[in-house]
Amino acid sequence: MTYLICSDIHGDERTFDKLLKIKEKMHADAIISAGDFCPTMNMEVAAYNMDFRTVMGNCDRYHTYSLLSTPRDYISFEHEGRNVVVTHGDHYFPSMFELKDGDIFISGHTHAGLLEKERGMILFNPGSPSRPRDGRKSFGILSEKSLALLSLPFCRPIKVLEL
Repeated sequence: MTYLICSDIHGDERTFDKLLKIKEKMHADAIISAGDFCPTMNMEVAAYNMDFRTVMGNCDRYHTYSLLSTPRDYISFEHEGRNVVVTHGDHYFPSMFELKDGDIFISGHTHAGLLEKERGMILFNPGSPSRPRDGRKSFGILSEKSLALLSLPFCRPIKVLEL
């Protein structure tokens, strides 16, 4: 499976529409949000009608979800034999999970992109496609072979890590 990974959209419909187009262009099977989705009703309807997974961000706590289930604090799943944990990053940290070499920890909250290996784990923050704090709008793509931090709107690689 291929996932488009984003965080900290904060209800920006235009940015979410761009991500939906990129999802189709890159043949991503699902979108994973690392929190602070804060959707408008249009965004929530679009997310409801696809494989969309999100976690609770600090700003989501003040948002009422109508169609989507209220997000959990973290989600975990297996991808190509690796454990993947997704959280917003304001309450949960890699050391709180039993992650081993090659596992992936995804968080948001900082609005700054990050992709690095630390103590064998892969740490990934897709940054923010709408309100970046590091000067670049970004998101990620997790495929069978790699994890990439990409710029928006041109999908240029900022950093790629082969899995």
